[in-house]
Amino acid sequence: MMKQGDFSANPFMVRVFDDVRATVEKDLGSLSKHKEFGGKNASSLNMGFLTYEGARIELVGVINRMDRQFNRDRVDGRNEPLECGEISAIYRFAYEGRLPATVIGGRDYRSRLPVTMNVVFPARPWSKTVTCSQVAGRWLDYARGLQAGLSAAALADQAGLIVSSLKPDDIDRIELNMQGSRVSAEADDTDFGTLGTYVIRVFRWSPGADAGRWKPSYLTNQIDRARLLGKPFDDNTCEEQRGVEISRKALVDYLLGNNAIGDVDNGLINIPRPFLACRAISISPGGASRSGNQPFWDAGLPTEQIITDAQIEAALATYRKNYSLAYVGSAVEFRTRLNEASCSGCHQTRAIAGFHFPGADRADTSPVNAVFLPGSAHFFGDQIRRMTIVERIANGETLRFPDLATSYASRPLNSFTVLKARSTSDPASDPNIQLIGGWGATCLVDGALPSGVRKWGCADPLVCKSVFRSSNQPGIGICTSPQKAMQVGDALQSGAVTSTHFGLDTYTRIPKVPVGTKNLPRDTTISIKDVIPVAPIGNSYVASHQEFYRGRGGLGRLDVKETAEEHARRVREQETGGFPAGSLRLAECVDLPPQATCGLLAASGFNACLGEVGKGKRTPEDCFGIYTNYSGVRACDAANPCRDDYICLSPMGYDRENAQSRFDARSTRRNAALMSTKESADNRRRLAINFFGEKMPDQAWLGRNDGVGDRRGLCIPPYFVFQFKADGHEVPKDFVPMSKNAE
Repeated sequence: MMKQGDFSANPFMVRVFDDVRATVEKDLGSLSKHKEFGGKNASSLNMGFLTYEGARIELVGVINRMDRQFNRDRVDGRNEPLECGEISAIYRFAYEGRLPATVIGGRDYRSRLPVTMNVVFPARPWSKTVTCSQVAGRWLDYARGLQAGLSAAALADQAGLIVSSLKPDDIDRIELNMQGSRVSAEADDTDFGTLGTYVIRVFRWSPGADAGRWKPSYLTNQIDRARLLGKPFDDNTCEEQRGVEISRKALVDYLLGNNAIGDVDNGLINIPRPFLACRAISISPGGASRSGNQPFWDAGLPTEQIITDAQIEAALATYRKNYSLAYVGSAVEFRTRLNEASCSGCHQTRAIAGFHFPGADRADTSPVNAVFLPGSAHFFGDQIRRMTIVERIANGETLRFPDLATSYASRPLNSFTVLKARSTSDPASDPNIQLIGGWGATCLVDGALPSGVRKWGCADPLVCKSVFRSSNQPGIGICTSPQKAMQVGDALQSGAVTSTHFGLDTYTRIPKVPVGTKNLPRDTTISIKDVIPVAPIGNSYVASHQEFYRGRGGLGRLDVKETAEEHARRVREQETGGFPAGSLRLAECVDLPPQATCGLLAASGFNACLGEVGKGKRTPEDCFGIYTNYSGVRACDAANPCRDDYICLSPMGYDRENAQSRFDARSTRRNAALMSTKESADNRRRLAINFFGEKMPDQAWLGRNDGVGDRRGLCIPPYFVFQFKADGHEVPKDFVPMSKNAE
């Protein structure tokens, strides 16, 4: 359920949010002090937005989480849990301002920020005026109305009935998820191609002596590693718990008790509050291969180990003598369940740049800055389970814990057969859903794990390929095309992730990239010579790479042994990178295969251009209109999601009627940049080499869907989308801070 365009004022300027604002300011200011978060290479989210009059929150979705009845935490001030689960109202932060007339005619510009606010209500209000089954019935009526194609007015009435029970006095907590900082591909020294650091906070209402404030509070299942490992505190520790000792043995004893083992097996663990932290940090890309995303990291050093495999295996062996396990068959799977139950563990699992519900963009958002899908692959893959629970509650059933069992965050349960990809000669072009075993799905590499109950294979002829080999996620891969039948979007490189300490990870490509020299920088590009099958006639392959490629001089001249085409390819790839695990695409929108669509992808000079956007010198449209090339890229929709660490961007909107005019307008803009003295000499030389991505998209692609064009989204790295970058957003120069005590 959504209400597009619903804006509210900047909540950071409300007096009861004083502690929230102070906490966020402290968090943002501290990230650059830590090496694992990028240190001096990181650029933080501009703190000016916390007090900027033009900052807003926009309601992007209201989500039913009645499946979260396993949460037994007693609500402060009420001494009872949320008996029917939760309802979440999710907001995105945005801003608007007028850019200088000397740059783009003084017109207003707006963008969202990589920040969400989740306001969590009890599904059944504390007034008890409705029953759990009545609440579920309202949601079921709305869902059935959508399926039946009811009028907008009728759906609005049903939606109004749902939200009518969401009262401000009932709010349980407020959750903030912020991309606090980002390291660009050029500045990244870990070879992951970038580093995004996310801060996750929860705030609960504190009445009484504090005269009413939203105060930092504990995060469900996010353990306080510092205190459990014998340290008095760190920045994640709750303020009132600093210096208070907690026992790691007590936590292990709890987790390995019969009740907790059953809860972990079903994905319903609810770790007691004394063991929990008040902040979580999550990082990308790399998901579960990154140690910092795993509170229960299987550390090599005893001083950093919360629980050992030996302890888990012994407890599971004892448990099996009297009870059965449905989803966990090994220490690896037990540890995976624990990590996925935490905020930092779930955060990066099959997500969209660290978010599971960023929401659909407003209709007037430029396609170069708009997401195509409102939810992540995990979100869409979990809907059948959630709706089944809502239906049973609506029918008056009282659900037991096994009835609430969750899927693994990384892959839906195999029992949801409708989500399974069918074996086919061309699974990518098959219209069936790809969420279980389809292209890009999480899988287990054959023979990588000796035991376990997960059956995570791939639909034929897809194969399971490990792209981030790591002891942090043993055996995990993605379903991809076999080497002899590669497809657009396939991963082109794999590497090993090494973790020296918790949160300190580095990536090494396999085979290793040779070290560069003073005169010849390290070559991180990927050869296209062995790609099979050959590219269509009139087209060629492009091998996007993960690690940054600085390139070398000579932009305006050919090397002695270099052809004109080789020179153009080299120039095109200079100062590029940031494609996790590499990605195969086509250089032109000509004779595209069914799994591909046409999009504008970043070329040399694009990153530098985005860096000028927040300073009022550019707009995202400028960067996409000048420093990009037409490319055949992986298409995506809710049934066919992108790989991990990619985002489904909105389509360009070209069709038979408008393609020529849009193509001509872009050519005019590029030619103007080519002649402009404001552009650097190197950039003008880059623009002058038009070997690739400059052909008009062909009629076959424009003619898809009876001439309407391909309306699927396209898979690109998320940090090429301006609204998903913490860096580059500057508070507009004309902002006027509101009064600190504004109500």
